[in-house]
Amino acid sequence: MRRFKKAHDEHNTALKEVEGILCDYGIKYRKHFRGGKIDYSPFDLIITVGGDGTFLEASRKIKGQAIIGVNSAPSYSVGKLCVANIKNFEKFIRHVIKGKFSIEPWQRLRLMLEGHVRPVDCVNDILISHSNPAAMSRYYLQIGKIREEQRNSGLWVATPAGSSGAIKSAGGCYLAPDEKRIQYMPRELYYGFSKTYHHAGGILNARQGITVTSLMRNGMIFVDGTHFTLNFPFNANLSVSLSPYPLKVVCLE
Repeated sequence: MRRFKKAHDEHNTALKEVEGILCDYGIKYRKHFRGGKIDYSPFDLIITVGGDGTFLEASRKIKGQAIIGVNSAPSYSVGKLCVANIKNFEKFIRHVIKGKFSIEPWQRLRLMLEGHVRPVDCVNDILISHSNPAAMSRYYLQIGKIREEQRNSGLWVATPAGSSGAIKSAGGCYLAPDEKRIQYMPRELYYGFSKTYHHAGGILNARQGITVTSLMRNGMIFVDGTHFTLNFPFNANLSVSLSPYPLKVVCLE
């Protein structure tokens, strides 16, 4: 509990310092808690103060705006996707004001789910699995002309920015965030009846995509973690490709 209290206090202190720096430089802003409905359209720059989860939630919803992720509790939060912290945030703001910064395009996945009105863009990864983690996941996976049925614990599909997370723990490899590639990795493939799989994991180029057809009554798609999910019922189709709208991440020159 002491450790969690320390992280909580560290976050609140960082948030106050971020607001203080913005006020010192005369920058108008609005503050919103994550999880709410936020209209990002009036803004040029989005600043997330938290960890990777806060960054991912914002990055999934913004369109053409630039973004800076501030890791507010480095002693507790990994903050792999956050380019700033409270020690260098003022430097970021000074460089943004002077125009001495660059934009690094982080590739996003575009999800087109049958029955879902709008496409979903995510910057980390998705997990396709049964809604019950103890149940077997079943689906058809098609890459190119080869379509095969797979049975396993779920299917990871990750962007380059998400390549250092769960998919790497599952046996994948690290990619630079701006690389135009997609990585996929089935979890714990079931090899009963001496089955051989063609799609046992790999990296696809920008022109390749993935199509998944659910063979589960209660399938689920977990997008960028646990806070955003899509139902994936029997015979539903999901297309995964690189989004035409990469995330614009502010970096110092």
